[in-house]
Amino acid sequence: MTGTVEAIEGGFIQVTGRGLHDEVQVQFAERKGKTAKTVWYRGRHIAGGAGGTQLLSELLGQTDLFPFPKSVYAVQDCLQVAVGDKPDALIVDFFGGSGTTLHATALLNLSDEGSRRSIIITNNEVDDKRAKELNKKGHFRGDPTFERHGIFEAVMKPRCEATITGMRAPGQPLAGSYLGGRPLADGFKENCEFYRLEYLDPDEVDLGLQFEAVLPVLWIAAGGVGDREKPEEGQDYSMPAGSTYGVLFRESRFRLFKEALEGRPDVTHVWLATDSEEAYAEMRSALPAQLSVSMLYRDYLRNFRINAERNL
Repeated sequence: MTGTVEAIEGGFIQVTGRGLHDEVQVQFAERKGKTAKTVWYRGRHIAGGAGGTQLLSELLGQTDLFPFPKSVYAVQDCLQVAVGDKPDALIVDFFGGSGTTLHATALLNLSDEGSRRSIIITNNEVDDKRAKELNKKGHFRGDPTFERHGIFEAVMKPRCEATITGMRAPGQPLAGSYLGGRPLADGFKENCEFYRLEYLDPDEVDLGLQFEAVLPVLWIAAGGVGDREKPEEGQDYSMPAGSTYGVLFRESRFRLFKEALEGRPDVTHVWLATDSEEAYAEMRSALPAQLSVSMLYRDYLRNFRINAERNL
C-alpha cells in the first residue's frame, strides 16, 4: 500500500529480508519520540488501580494514608512522551505528593537503561481532620508527634525508600509485583537523598559558618554528580574528585583555584565566595567562558532579606 511504501522510504519501517516466497520481511524502526493523543484511556492509569492506591498500600504497609495517588504507570507514560528520548533528563516535580514521579522515573530508566534524575518537592502538610485531632491532644505544627503524620514523613519518604530498596523495613521485602511481573522486592539501582529547606541566620551565612547547610544546594545545581566535600576550617577551595563543582573560599587563593580548574575539565559549575562585586567580576573574567560561575552568599543573603521583609 502507498502508506507502507512511504513509511519504508521514510525509514519508519525497515526491510530486514525476504521470506520463503520472496515476501518482504519488515520491522518498525524504533521511534525516539511520538505525539501523545489528547485523551488516554488505559486501565493501568486509574488512580485506584494496581499502579495507584493498591501499589502505595503495598509499599507503605498501610491504607488511607494518601487519597488517590496517581498511577505510577500514568506518570511513566507521561515521562516517556516528554523525555523518552532524553536518557539523562532532569525531572522536577514541585508538587511531589506521595513521590510517584521518582517511582515513575526509576521505572522509565529501567525500561531503557537511562540515567534520568528527579527532584521532588513537597511540604509536610497534615490533613485537616488529623491536625484537629492532634491539636486537641496538645500536639501542634513543629512538634515531632505532629510532624510524623505529614505527607513527607508518613508517605513520600517511606515510599521512596521502599521503592528503591524493595523493602518496607529492614528484613521485610515487599510482596507483589509490577505489571509485567517484575517483583517489587527487586527495587532499583537508583539512590535518593532527603533535604529540609529552612531559613538560616544571615550573619552566620555571611561569615561562612553555614556552608555545610548550603552545600547540598550547590551540589544539586551542578547536577548532583559525584561526592560532596565538607570543607575543613581554613580550606582555600573545594573541588571534590568526581564531582562537577568547585567553590573558592578565599579570594587570595584564586590563582591556585584557577590552576586546579585547568586540570578538571569535568567541572561545570563554580562559586566564588566574595563580598566584592569588583573582585567577583575580575575573577569571573579570568575563568573559561563555558563555566557556570556564580557569586556565593551575596545573592543568597539578598534573597533571604527579601523574604524576611515580606514576612514582617
